[in-house]
Amino acid sequence: MSYKLTFQQEEQFNKIVEDKKETIRIALSKCNIKSKDFDEFYSYALEGLLLSFILVEKGVIPREDFDRFSFVTMKRKVIDELRRRNKEKLIPIEEVENLKLFESRGCKIREIEFLEDISKVLTFEEQRVFAMLVLGYEAKEIFATLNIKKSKGYNVLANVRKKCRDALYKSC
Repeated sequence: MSYKLTFQQEEQFNKIVEDKKETIRIALSKCNIKSKDFDEFYSYALEGLLLSFILVEKGVIPREDFDRFSFVTMKRKVIDELRRRNKEKLIPIEEVENLKLFESRGCKIREIEFLEDISKVLTFEEQRVFAMLVLGYEAKEIFATLNIKKSKGYNVLANVRKKCRDALYKSC
């Protein structure tokens, strides 16, 4: 989709941006963006506002639905960026170890070796679920936090458990 605006549309949009500054802040807050990170994600919310503006201008959505639609679109753009960033970032086992989680639970060297081995066979998504399991999250909390549908989430959990069992049997 082209984001080109005429001079008149650009003036209208700039006015909307001024009027919607607080709405943009609320959208960022609803996406659990900390206020110190607002500047980093502001442009994504702004892109959602621009997209909404263009759709209203084209008549795709009615003007009376602009406020609601733009708010949802701003949140969606921010969430899409968060997902893109999370997809690129693997959770290395060292990051979990840095939480001193294992030391606090009295883990032995064999357990740490198991965690290192299991991190090699888990997919990215399985690593994220596994890390949250290690931290003590319940299945439903994991699915909500990672935005995974329940059916897919339970399949991922089953895969994690199977790979953990396999790794345990191999180490015995």
